[in-house]
Amino acid sequence: MLPHLHALGPHVTVLGGAEGGKYPDGNSVLVRGSHTSVIIDPALCVRSSPNPVVVDRVLLTHAHEDHVGGVSAVQFGEISVHRLDLPGLQSAEGLMHLYGIPEEVWPAMTEMVTERFHFVGWPDATALDDGDVIELGGVTVRVVHAPGHTAGHSVYVVDSPIERERVVVTGDIDLSSFGPYYGDRVSSLPDFEATLRAVRAIEAAHYVTFHHKGVVDGHAAFAEAVDRYLAVIAHRHDHLLHLLEQRRTFDELVDEGIVYRPGTRPHLFGTPVEVRSIQQHLDRALADGAAATDGHHYWRT
Repeated sequence: MLPHLHALGPHVTVLGGAEGGKYPDGNSVLVRGSHTSVIIDPALCVRSSPNPVVVDRVLLTHAHEDHVGGVSAVQFGEISVHRLDLPGLQSAEGLMHLYGIPEEVWPAMTEMVTERFHFVGWPDATALDDGDVIELGGVTVRVVHAPGHTAGHSVYVVDSPIERERVVVTGDIDLSSFGPYYGDRVSSLPDFEATLRAVRAIEAAHYVTFHHKGVVDGHAAFAEAVDRYLAVIAHRHDHLLHLLEQRRTFDELVDEGIVYRPGTRPHLFGTPVEVRSIQQHLDRALADGAAATDGHHYWRT
């Protein structure tokens, strides 16, 4: 399926993935200035482009398999990600460490990311830091560190002299009904919450999510969508507290789950994600005094 092209002004074009960028696809963003060009998060849809995508630089919001699905189909000179995610871009082993999945799953997961998402590892990838500004000629791209989904997850603010053309590329702050994903080893629930509040305050004409929503026009609509997205965290926490109305072991909590609906847990990484997510919510409940434990069972106080 060819990517759907959506121009957001003279400099920015969204390459929309299949089904609104639904996983495994995503929405990529092409930014062209007078002398330099970049593509942000080249997804699988880029591989279907009728013309080769040629840019000076590839920028990633973070190092996850679906965000590099189109990289090997792009002609580029440099590829970059925030330095905290850099090992996950440089090699498959680094990516497995970033995921934090059990080592016995590494071979199958490595096969999946290499065959389905064309991950080859880019050992010469370069590091970005919060506040870095990339000058493209008449348009700039600024890095805003937005951790939580991964340690290095970042959003990109695209600015030109015309303020009303500002575009924010939000990566996996995807504003979907599924809610925030913070289940990797390097993910952080409190960081994700802080990120959402900070990114919500960035005013722009357009916001581009990697999955599902695609383009959100105007700050008011974006802020409303962020609020709904953030509310999923509270819903999951309430679900955990409801489960704790009965004494349960940690394994029993994982079996019940608070992230994936019954029957929807991904085969290779779904359980590790559920484990990490429940642990973070459980830590919060214990710290708040909403739950207690004897070291084996947990219950609501």
